Amino acid sequence: MSRKHPSFDQLIDYIESEKKLKSKNFSVFHNTYSRNTDGLKKEFSENARHLKFRKNGVYLYHEVISITRTQNIDEDQQKAILKNIVSEYLRMRARKNLAYAVLHEDKKDNLHFHIIISANEAEQSNRKWFTKADFAEIQTRLEKWVLETYPKLEQKAVFYQNQTDQEREERQNKAHISNKGAELKRRAGKTSTRDQMKSTLESIFENARDGRHFTELLEKENLKIYQRGKQHGVIDQDGTKYRFSTLGLAEDWEALDRRMLEKLQNQKTAQTTSQETAKKTNQYAKDTIRTERPRPDTQQKQEKEAVKTQTASPNEDIATEASNATTGTSPFTVAKEFVLHPTDNPIQREIEEERQRRLAEAEEMRKAKATNQASTGQRNSNKNQQS
Repeated sequence: MSRKHPSFDQLIDYIESEKKLKSKNFSVFHNTYSRNTDGLKKEFSENARHLKFRKNGVYLYHEVISITRTQNIDEDQQKAILKNIVSEYLRMRARKNLAYAVLHEDKKDNLHFHIIISANEAEQSNRKWFTKADFAEIQTRLEKWVLETYPKLEQKAVFYQNQTDQEREERQNKAHISNKGAELKRRAGKTSTRDQMKSTLESIFENARDGRHFTELLEKENLKIYQRGKQHGVIDQDGTKYRFSTLGLAEDWEALDRRMLEKLQNQKTAQTTSQETAKKTNQYAKDTIRTERPRPDTQQKQEKEAVKTQTASPNEDIATEASNATTGTSPFTVAKEFVLHPTDNPIQREIEEERQRRLAEAEEMRKAKATNQASTGQRNSNKNQQS
């Protein structure tokens, strides 16, 4: 597996983790001077600086080589043999590249090495790569060498060129194992496990209302969703994986995903619309209350204006009394105007008090003026007598 970032530190820490690594006695150091962790990290990083920058350029490779455990050979001897196999692989695959390999023993059925390989040869600026055909050729040659050199390992050939007739026949039978379900259905009328799984998932896809309901339906059937790259599928309680694409349900899965997404978007839109409607309704109610229920000071102003229009002003009353004095109109007629308007209202009472006050002031001014005129007349009379 290639990596397009110089993540040597992270990968070295991973392959040397305590859970995976028991001992460094079988580690392989290929074209490296360092033998400790920090030195290896620094050496790989410095070698990567020689590479020319290229968008999406590869900086390193992470590969694994494994053998199946056997009872015919001592375990330490198997480890030593696997170390030799890794060294031979690096000679074929990365003769001048930097490489570091560590043995992991955490699996019960196999022993395997994790290998870090630099993308460039030591201190070179160009990346070294192989076509698929060239890489397959290296793998085939290595497997042939292992089978011929270490027959006691009892390893089965993976590549067709190295397989015996018996292994090829077993491989052919395994290739047709997927058709046994259809054959079983045709002969005995029974449904294969794959067909049963497909039928179950089709029902779930059809009935699922939303994401939560979809998960509940899966849990009811003891199934869990898994993803590997762009592939999706389910795992049953026995750990068996079923890809949607293998079951012919890739389109159903995509349709379900689109349906769930559309429903989620519709829910968000409805919620937003509801919130906006409630906001407008509240604003309309506030505006209505503001219109129908005027502020207290506005109401008082309106009442004062109404009283002013209904009640004669003090100056008009004074003029009316003066007119009554000359025309002989009864004062009761003027007073009657005020009797007709109740004075239990505080505002009206205040206006009435103000009117009475102004009448009193006008009366005092009239008396003062009359007194002043009398005094002036007396002074003028005295002056005439003296002259």
